[in-house]
Amino acid sequence: MALSKLEISQLLGTYSALLTDKQRAALNLYCDCDCSLSEIADELGISRQGVRDAIVKGEKTLTRFEEALHLSKFTTACAKALAENDMQAVVTTVNNFVVKE
Repeated sequence: MALSKLEISQLLGTYSALLTDKQRAALNLYCDCDCSLSEIADELGISRQGVRDAIVKGEKTLTRFEEALHLSKFTTACAKALAENDMQAVVTTVNNFVVKE
C-alpha cells in the first residue's frame, strides 16, 4: 500500500461513496480506527486475506479517482486558503481547477 493511512483517510472523505460497502468499512476501520487486519476480519466476518484485498482494491480505487478528478487536492487547497483568510488564493485555486477541468 503506497499511501499513508492519513492520505487514505483524506481520500475516503471525498470518495467513500464510490467504494463497495466492504472496501469502505475495511478502510475506515484500518485508517480511522487503527484496527489490525485480524480485528477488521473479526468485525466484518471475513478472512484476513479478504480484508487485505478490500483495502488494496479500495486504495487503488481511491487513487484512481483522485488522479482523474483531483477533488481532494482541490478541497484541501481551498480549505487552507480559507483558514488563512486568503480570498485571492481561494479565487486562484477555483479558477485553476475550473480551467483544468
